[in-house]
Amino acid sequence: MELSAWIEALFPKEFLQKVFRLLPNPTFEQRMRWDLFKRPDYAYGVYRAALTAQALDIKKLSAIEFGVAAGNGLLALEEVAREVSRHTGVDVDTYGFDTGTGMPPPIDYRDNPYLWQAGFFQMDEKALVSRLTQSRLILGDFTQTIPGFVEQYSPAPIGFISFDADYYSSTISAFQLLKEDHAYFLPRVLCYFDDMIGGDWELHSHYTGELLAIDEFNQQNPHMKIAKINGMGQKRVVPNWWHELMYAHHRFDHPLYTKHVFPDKNWQLKLGDEVPTN
Repeated sequence: MELSAWIEALFPKEFLQKVFRLLPNPTFEQRMRWDLFKRPDYAYGVYRAALTAQALDIKKLSAIEFGVAAGNGLLALEEVAREVSRHTGVDVDTYGFDTGTGMPPPIDYRDNPYLWQAGFFQMDEKALVSRLTQSRLILGDFTQTIPGFVEQYSPAPIGFISFDADYYSSTISAFQLLKEDHAYFLPRVLCYFDDMIGGDWELHSHYTGELLAIDEFNQQNPHMKIAKINGMGQKRVVPNWWHELMYAHHRFDHPLYTKHVFPDKNWQLKLGDEVPTN
């Protein structure tokens, strides 16, 4: 066993993560493996999307955040996009959707009004715009801004989406983007849903909020699904709550859905070989 494998076996992963944070210049691979990005969920989603784009010979993709609020997530998404682009050679455009004025009024119990109310998470647009370096900030009610998005911006294929609009109703509105033509999407889109795990006040379930929105989308769309990435927590080195919030949007009738993308182009095993675990 190599020394690095012995070290990982002997020390708690959370301790080793803290050690790697102290390194002056960790490599991209180390930052990905040990979740050293500000938003490791964004980093994982954008990186995996870029690898899929590479395999499909797609040179540019888009990453989107629904629910920008103060803008910390969008700034983190920009940083991730830059680093993933440098590492993979796939350009990543970033977009942020928000009302710009905080949350609208909840429609009914499905929006969990015991948690969120109109006016929460307002944006200082001028301050945020002054710090953004590449993102397109798209302000207004989702029902107004999403229908003309692809015509106005002609985005590169979308490979990652963060859904952080809190409400069931706002998430349902954001899902309207998924109804656009396959040309605007990778065949599988990595998705992060922010509002499925929270503090003890939140009590998320499949009967309200984002989980209900996903269930309804899946019921209504036989050729598209939004599915949790099964066993996500087992794939990552450092245990973390965000693993439970990573999903994939599958577009089964996308013309590229069935194209082989797995790196091994002739995967064979000899008698007695063990199946690799990564």
